[in-house]
Amino acid sequence: MAKQTQNRYLVDYGEPVGIIAAQSVGEPGTQMILRSFHLAGIESTVATSGLPRIIELVDAKKKPTTPITYIYLESGVNKNFEKATELLKKINEVRMNHIAKRVLENFSKGKIKVVLDKQELDSEGLTQKYVASKIEKELDLEAKIEDNGIVVNMHTRNLKEIRAATISLMKMLVSGVDGAGKGTIRRDDATKEFYLVSAGSNIEGIMAVDGVDKTRTTTNDVFAVYRLFGIEAASKALAIELKKTLKEQKISVDDRHLNLLADAMTASGTIKGVGRHGLSGEKKSVFARAAYEETLKHLIHAAAFGEVDRMKGVTENILIGKQIPIGTGSVKLAVKKEDMAKIKPKSDK
Repeated sequence: MAKQTQNRYLVDYGEPVGIIAAQSVGEPGTQMILRSFHLAGIESTVATSGLPRIIELVDAKKKPTTPITYIYLESGVNKNFEKATELLKKINEVRMNHIAKRVLENFSKGKIKVVLDKQELDSEGLTQKYVASKIEKELDLEAKIEDNGIVVNMHTRNLKEIRAATISLMKMLVSGVDGAGKGTIRRDDATKEFYLVSAGSNIEGIMAVDGVDKTRTTTNDVFAVYRLFGIEAASKALAIELKKTLKEQKISVDDRHLNLLADAMTASGTIKGVGRHGLSGEKKSVFARAAYEETLKHLIHAAAFGEVDRMKGVTENILIGKQIPIGTGSVKLAVKKEDMAKIKPKSDK
């Protein structure tokens, strides 16, 4: 083991930190069970956890299966339930298909009628007048309130245009932050403060809302963190998500192994997976690439373009049975010429 110093992260020369990290993460990964949990208050949302979550992290999946944002509130709001509720309504992503009971298309008159759900409108703090004005502003269509719904006059009887308008109308964002998803209010038992949990990952849009604490709000979408804060923050977020997923499974892995994996995935300035389309597929060694996947493809490509393998890595040396350049194999011995002269050959008897 490395000598204990003030810097606990020092390692011995030649220590295979990559192999140790891979074993330390991979071995407990085989003990994981498919354990998932429901997000309280968010209907039909099950957060991805366990091995599937580890796989989507190390494969650098652009969009998590279940994006989640933890939204912390500024002082003055975080202890007031009413203010937290108002803030949640500003963030909650509400589209027309969430508040519409049904939509009726009248092709002969060129009109579309949207029957709104009054209960949904009240729960989101919206009115028919607001929804009608939103339609006119966003879609540039004439909208009037009639009875229990809103009638949109298309001024055309073209079936294709009416159907296209209906689809756009039902997808239209009525209120909230685009991509924020539905949220719920929670309370921290330790600090007694309220915070929001949202089933979306538009962290940039969420942070633009007044009352949101920008210093603590975070998301499990590593690529969203990368786009907003840069590669260093993405590397840290990746390590945190890996650790959190393992901890949920009651598995303890040293932070150094997870940090090394995260650093390797982000060292190029972008987030790359560890598979054949990422780190393993971009190794300089031909044999190292061929040993992982698509063996024939790599060998034919190397032969066609005259690639040279310097055999400086671990995988390629194991492949040909040569001493690997780690541990004692990383040490080279040399003898001075003058010392060679002192060595007396054994006389033949």
